[in-house]
Amino acid sequence: MEIKGFRNLEKTLNKMQKNLEEYESGKEIGFSELFNPSFMKKYTKFSTIEEFFEKSPFKVENQEDFKNLDEKEFNKYISETTQFTSWEEMKGKAGEIHILKKMGL
Repeated sequence: MEIKGFRNLEKTLNKMQKNLEEYESGKEIGFSELFNPSFMKKYTKFSTIEEFFEKSPFKVENQEDFKNLDEKEFNKYISETTQFTSWEEMKGKAGEIHILKKMGL
């Protein structure tokens, strides 16, 4: 006699493992996926990550611009417009939520 619940559990665990392996192998996640509208609306004053940057006092048109941001000033903007005190904190929370969602949790 086979119990269907265990078969479903096994499928779920296999999917979780596959998704986790993708991230461990260095899978990159785009800003729009990581900072999706749901995340932005819940934790910031903005609807999208694009709006977050457009309304910022910084010119961020590409990755080079982003890399050259003054960290102290950027963190100040983050603390004024989000529920976070720093970029690292904001990025960490977005990553945590993203991975949990991908794992089906």
